Amino acid sequence: GSPSAGRRLALPRTPMVSVLLQRLSYTPPPWATALAAPTHGRIKLGHLPTPLMRWACGALSELGVRWSIKRDDLSGNELSGNKVRKLEFLMAEAVAGGHDCVVTIGGVQSNHCRATAAAARLVGLDAHLILLVRDKSFGDEPGLQGNLLLDRLLGATLHLCSGSDYLRQGGDLAAMNWINEQVAAELRRQGRVPYIVPVGGTTPLGTWGYLSAVEELRQQLQPEEGAAA
Repeated sequence: GSPSAGRRLALPRTPMVSVLLQRLSYTPPPWATALAAPTHGRIKLGHLPTPLMRWACGALSELGVRWSIKRDDLSGNELSGNKVRKLEFLMAEAVAGGHDCVVTIGGVQSNHCRATAAAARLVGLDAHLILLVRDKSFGDEPGLQGNLLLDRLLGATLHLCSGSDYLRQGGDLAAMNWINEQVAAELRRQGRVPYIVPVGGTTPLGTWGYLSAVEELRQQLQPEEGAAA
């Protein structure tokens, strides 16, 4: 039957933050020891490892091919699948470096920006998102559609950049880096300590997230290979 009035179910006293958000040391996989290891480890933000799901495909089965899907869509919905892998290392460096906010850039509906805002909020940092918008809508309120709503719910500060300003700086990755630095410089003048995340979180440090994914996949495939043998 249902619990009697006033009766409380016994719940674990350990909060979720003790499971996630731990700053962990990181040891590179054996095949990557020649590379310089991340100095500040990683912060556990995602639900990793993600499962490896066999996908039965008749046409491939006839060819003797096994097809599996790495379900990084299960890493945590607010963190955009595999993007959390890079952010675990980037946020660890930001926290260890004493930064109090992060700055990144992307399109107006950028999944990367939304994931960065979520990761920053989880580790206690403010997020400043530079969103590229069309010239015709530059002066307008960007609204609450899609990721814009999530960006706002996560408490991110939005900085709009017109397409013409972006193109004036070259319209490429270097232009995005320059725009990132302009916002970061303004934050420094305000006494803040920003951590810059390049577009997509694509940095040598962030690459460790995918090197770790390769090792994760390698370990998951070993039982399958043994069974096949």
